[in-house]
Amino acid sequence: MQGMIQRRHSLGSIVTVVLLGIQGVLGLFFSLPLLAGLLAPGRPVIVSGTAIFAGPAGGVSLVVALASLIITWGLWMWKPWAHQRTVLLEVISLALGAFELMEPGINREVPLARMIIAALILICLYASPSVRALSRA
Repeated sequence: MQGMIQRRHSLGSIVTVVLLGIQGVLGLFFSLPLLAGLLAPGRPVIVSGTAIFAGPAGGVSLVVALASLIITWGLWMWKPWAHQRTVLLEVISLALGAFELMEPGINREVPLARMIIAALILICLYASPSVRALSRA
């Protein structure tokens, strides 16, 4: 036991893990209706306009939700890949929220909530005292 280093999670990392977990669970609930809408009977096979993004948005939402849960575990377990994957995931989440805002007939609060959670996660990642800012490098 002497060789083991005990790491403590800072408040910023705990908040990040909690927000990623919330993002993952809510993402599952919000992406499944998009995917179910694609499989609904009577849905036109050929779509046009901005409705064409419903399928890819639903698929990417599901991938982001599942990846959020995996990255949450990685951050909690201090995996070296977790930080950069979190940044990439949140950038994708911000872009997905922007595309979902253009989708007709979708509840506007869902993409706004996705974008707010992604922004909060990025703020928590880079506002932590353990992360060196570029100006202090």
